[in-house]
Amino acid sequence: MTTIANILGIASGFALMRYHEPPANMIATSIIINLALTPLTAIVAARRGRSALRWTIAGLALGAWALAAVMIIPAPSSPAPPRPDTPDFPPTSHAA
Repeated sequence: MTTIANILGIASGFALMRYHEPPANMIATSIIINLALTPLTAIVAARRGRSALRWTIAGLALGAWALAAVMIIPAPSSPAPPRPDTPDFPPTSHAA
């Protein structure tokens, strides 16, 4: 049970804070924190053009790490829309 508590403590980010509790408390706290951060992670991912379902699963598993990652990773770039004042390229055979 201690191993599971340590893994969840690392996944939730508690290891960085040197948070030490009995294994049962660590497991419960980690699960609650991950569940609380999951909707926020999904919302941020959806607003940045990422898959909300994938980031929801990542949020459940990794908690604060997933939230930090979705906030740091840049949004996918979309191709620039064509300018209305430029002709189509390459020109068609009717252009001549």
